[in-house]
Amino acid sequence: MGAGRALNERWRLMLSHLPAVPRVTLGRSGIVTTKLGLGTANWIARQPDDVFRGIIREALRLGIRHFDTAPSYDQPRFARLLAEADPPDDVVIVTKIGRLKRRDGPGVTINFAPDLARQTVDENLRTLGLERLPIVLLHDCRPEHMARILESGGTLDALRELQGQGLVGAIGVAAGNGEAVAQAAESNALDIIQSYHHYTLLSREATARIFPACRRHDLGMINLSPFAGNILATGATPGARYSYRDPAPDVLDNVRRMELVCANLGVPLPIAALTYSLACPDVDVSVIGPVTIDELRADVAALDITLSDAELATIASKVDHRNWWH
Repeated sequence: MGAGRALNERWRLMLSHLPAVPRVTLGRSGIVTTKLGLGTANWIARQPDDVFRGIIREALRLGIRHFDTAPSYDQPRFARLLAEADPPDDVVIVTKIGRLKRRDGPGVTINFAPDLARQTVDENLRTLGLERLPIVLLHDCRPEHMARILESGGTLDALRELQGQGLVGAIGVAAGNGEAVAQAAESNALDIIQSYHHYTLLSREATARIFPACRRHDLGMINLSPFAGNILATGATPGARYSYRDPAPDVLDNVRRMELVCANLGVPLPIAALTYSLACPDVDVSVIGPVTIDELRADVAALDITLSDAELATIASKVDHRNWWH
């Protein structure tokens, strides 16, 4: 039997006996959610309604209770399809403010004005059909935004006011700019840190500044896109993207090396990439973005994969490839 056939047989057996998705607590917020979360950004939202709804329904069946959305992700459509999937009461919805679809044309605008934050929370409540938003994150903030967010009478104060009224649960940031995420974590002013592409097989930037501050202040830590958007899911194939952009030649070379190492270890690269995030003690939730039910089931199967620290270190990049938000 060839190595590929053996690998396929192994995965066939694993997919027929999927593990339970563990519950986790997001630091001092006390919010109980699941170790795997389902992202609902554009790469899923492009699927037809029946496919998107099926992924949501299967995620719920498998035990995933953490769903990540935002106004710029076609949030009304997600809310409708989630409702049609008959969600249980323990679903945790993460939504955002600050990054909004432009009202005067295509594209998005970034604005963290306190009054707009209040308005967006109100719109999110109505769109999602909720009386309280469990988690609200400041979406794609950059270092130049942090002063206004944290100053007296600023965006954070506006959100804390809504929190006091029972309209908002935990408050945090969701950003790809490493400096902004580090400032937010070090400030000890927020409850949740959601980071993109700072902890993947291609980058360990989070280990230097983000994770230590999260541990020190007992902040919830959410790792969005452990597939590095999306090259660690596809491999170094035509059309692969790193951090949602065309990958540099050195990134492609590194991913090709990873694929060879993974083949020798008998584990697919996407599963190794997700296992890397799941195995990190500093990560509470790893958010995935499967576009098929088969991908979703493979991601859940990764919860049963055990790769040693030495094996993960062998696969991981020896250098950090910075993402485009820098």
